[in-house]
Amino acid sequence: MELWRQLGQSGLLPSELGPPTWALRGVPRVDSPGQTLMSPATEPGGARESLLWIWEELENMRRVDVQLLGQLCSLGLEMEALREELTATVEEEEEESSEEEEDAAQEEEEGHWGPSCPAPRLPDFEMTI
Repeated sequence: MELWRQLGQSGLLPSELGPPTWALRGVPRVDSPGQTLMSPATEPGGARESLLWIWEELENMRRVDVQLLGQLCSLGLEMEALREELTATVEEEEEESSEEEEDAAQEEEEGHWGPSCPAPRLPDFEMTI
């Protein structure tokens, strides 16, 4: 299953999970209901039909499980992409806020006169006694 492989490559699958079961990989089993239900003895009262119905229902549930696994894998990959996007956004905001702090500190150093006007200086006096 391609999505499962992508999840594994992105590091989102714990190693203890291992590969999905044969039923979830979409690989059909070797035996079929016809082979399983064929027996030389006569079957009483529609047991064969009941077993065929059960087999079909199990196959339907397997298909649903495969679909759900695919959706979960897709969701996991989307969540990883969103996490990376969020991390990038937070890093950008941190950079912007640090730049704003630097600008504010620079403005404080320059005083309220602004960068084009030099800060007023007191004149240097020499006193001679």
